[in-house]
Amino acid sequence: MNIHIAKAVKDTLSGETAKSYVSRLTDFHRVQASTMFHEAAEYVKDTLITLGLNDARIEQFRSDGTTKYWTWTSPMGWTVETAELRLIEPEDRLLARYEDTPTSLHTYSKSTPSKGVVAELVDVGAGTKPEDYKDKKVKGKFVLATGAAKKVHEQAVYKFGAAAVITDSLTHETKNVRESLDVPDATAYQSIWPTAKDLPKVTFGFSLTKRQGTQLRTLMKKGTALKLKAHVNAKLRPGCLDVVSAKIQGTSKAGEEVLLVAHLCHPKPSANDNASGSGLLLEIVRTIITLIESGKINRPLRSIRFLWVPEFSGSIAYMHKHEDASSKLIAGINLDMVGQNQELCKSTLNLDKTPDSNPSYLNDYVFNLIKRSVDEFDPVTAFGSASTFRYAVNSFSGGSDHAVFNDSSVNVPCVMLLQWPDLYYHTSMDSIDKVSEKSLKRVGWITTVAALMLASAIADDVTVILNLTRLGGLARLEDVSRKATLKLFNVKSENSGPTLLSTALSGIVADFQNELQHVVWREQTALESARQLKDNSDIKRLVNTFKEDIEVRGELEKTRFQENFDQIMKTIKLPHREKSRESKVVKLTKKLVPKRLFKGPFNSDALKTALGEDEFQWHENITKEDKDFNKKIYEFFNFMDGKRSLYEITKAVSAEYSKTQLEHVLKYMNDLEKTHFISYE
Repeated sequence: MNIHIAKAVKDTLSGETAKSYVSRLTDFHRVQASTMFHEAAEYVKDTLITLGLNDARIEQFRSDGTTKYWTWTSPMGWTVETAELRLIEPEDRLLARYEDTPTSLHTYSKSTPSKGVVAELVDVGAGTKPEDYKDKKVKGKFVLATGAAKKVHEQAVYKFGAAAVITDSLTHETKNVRESLDVPDATAYQSIWPTAKDLPKVTFGFSLTKRQGTQLRTLMKKGTALKLKAHVNAKLRPGCLDVVSAKIQGTSKAGEEVLLVAHLCHPKPSANDNASGSGLLLEIVRTIITLIESGKINRPLRSIRFLWVPEFSGSIAYMHKHEDASSKLIAGINLDMVGQNQELCKSTLNLDKTPDSNPSYLNDYVFNLIKRSVDEFDPVTAFGSASTFRYAVNSFSGGSDHAVFNDSSVNVPCVMLLQWPDLYYHTSMDSIDKVSEKSLKRVGWITTVAALMLASAIADDVTVILNLTRLGGLARLEDVSRKATLKLFNVKSENSGPTLLSTALSGIVADFQNELQHVVWREQTALESARQLKDNSDIKRLVNTFKEDIEVRGELEKTRFQENFDQIMKTIKLPHREKSRESKVVKLTKKLVPKRLFKGPFNSDALKTALGEDEFQWHENITKEDKDFNKKIYEFFNFMDGKRSLYEITKAVSAEYSKTQLEHVLKYMNDLEKTHFISYE
C-alpha cells in the first residue's frame, strides 16, 4: 500500500461530508423507474458537475414492464401522490399514510377509485401458496399476510380476486438475528413488481407494523369482523431507468477503467440501503478531485468510472447497451449498505468476494485494506488494539450489482462492501440516525485507496498484491485441509457400523480431493489475474513462482490428509472400499457440455414464465431443500465455457458452496434446454 496515498486520502475524505450527502438522498422516494428516482438522479448529477465532473450525465433506459434487457424484464414506471389505509369497523383508526411513512405503501401499487375501497379483512397466514386460501373467501376482500407482497399479490389478487394485500412482516427475516418482533413498530419495504401483462389485474397493498398486525389478528381471533378503507392515488405507466455516469479521466492508460458503483434506489428514507453507498460515492469523487487539484496526488493512469444505478436493473440495462465496457473495466467495487452504526444496526462489514468462476487478486487486496483500517482508525492500548470494528470475508453471495459485472458474459472482477446483518434493513426505521460518520470514513478510505492504487499500479504495487494473494491462497488451502481432517476424526468418533463408517469416510475423502483441486486452480488463476495490472518478465516470473507454491502446498495437504485417512482405516481395521461403478447420471453428465444462449445474470422469472407456474414449482422446492441453490445457479452459467462437462461444473460448484446433487442439476439443465436458454454441445 502506498503510504503517501493512504495518508492523503485519510486527511481529505470526510465522514461528516459523506453523511450530509447521504442525508440529502434520504429526502427522495427513490423507487426504480419513478419520477421520484429521477429527482434523486438529477441531484447526484448536479452535485457531480458542481464538484468538477462536467461529463456527468443521466442515461435513460425504457422501463415499461415489457422491454427486456437480456433475460430481465424492466419494471413498470410509477408515480404516487397520496395513500391512506384506515380501520373503520369496529372503530375508526388510521393504520397507514404514505405521506407519513412512504414504506407503508407497497411500491408499484395502483390507484383505487376516487372514493376509495371498503372491504373486510381476512387473515391468510403466509398467503404465498394456494393452500393458504383453502376454505377462505377472499374475493373482493383485503387479505392480511406475513409473506412477501409480490407472491401474496400473485395468489390473493391475481388468482383469488382479493381487493388488496396487507402485510405485517419484515422481508429477509433471520431467526435469532433479525425478526419482526425485534422492530415491532417498523413498516417493511414491500413491492408488488407487476409487469405490463399484470396491469389489468394488479391493485394495491399496504405494509403495517408487526404490532399493528398482531392487534388486528387478535381482534379477528375473537370473532370481530374488521372492515378497512383504502385510498390510493398512484399510476403505473411506462417510465425510465435512470443511470448516473461520470468519470475521472486517466492519463496514459485512460482507456482502462476502475469501476465504483452504488445503487441509488429504495423508498424514502432507506438511509443505509443505499443512500449510504450513493452518498459516500459522491464524497469519494470530491476527495479524489481535491487531491488531484491540490497536487497531493498525480492524476491516475487509468480512468475511474462512477455509476449510480437502480439496483440490478440499472446495471443490467447499462451493460446491455455498453457491452464494449466489459473490455475497458479492469476491476470494480460495489458499495451497498456501508454506513451502518454497527452497534445500533448489529452489523459487520463484509467483503463479498468475486465468485470462484472469476478468481481475482481483488479479494485479498481489498480485504487487506479492511484489516489495515483497524491500524489506521482504531485506538491501541498497552494490551493491544481497542478496536470494536467488526469485519468479515465471505464467499460470493450475489444479490446486488456486483453480480452483473462478475457474470461470465461481462467478466469484470467486482467485490461488494456490505454491512450485514442490519436490524433495520428494508424498513421505515432505516433512517439517517443509524448512519455513522466513522463507518463512512473508514469504508470511504478503503474504497478510495483501492481505486487509486488499482488505477495507477506499478510493478512494486503488483508485487505486493501478488504476495497478499499468495499468502491468502496458502491459508485457504490450509483451511480446506483443516476442516476435512476434523470431519474425518469426528465421523470416526460417531461409532457408526463398519459399512456406514467406511462410506462416510470415503465420501469425506472424495469431497476433500475435489475441493482441494478446485481451490488450487482458483488460487493459481487469481494470481494470474494480477498480470492485468502490470505485465512484464519480472511479474510473469513471480506469478509462476507463486503458482508453484500453491501447487506444492496443495500436494502437501493432499499427502498429509491421505496419511490421516490411512491411519484411521488402520486403527479401526476397515478394508479400503473398492471403487464403485459410475451411476448412469454420472456417465451422462460427463458427456454433456452445456452452452448458455443468453448474456447477463439469469433471471429465474424468465424460466418461470417459460415453464409455467406448475412446472416451475419443482425449482422453488429445490431452493428450499438446498439453501445455496440460487447461488449455485449463478455459477452453473458462469462455468459454462464450452469445455467443462455438466459433471465438472457440478463438482466446481460443490467445492465452492456445498455438495450438489447431480440429479437436481440435470433436471434444472434439461428444463433450461427445453426452454432454449442453454444447449448441449
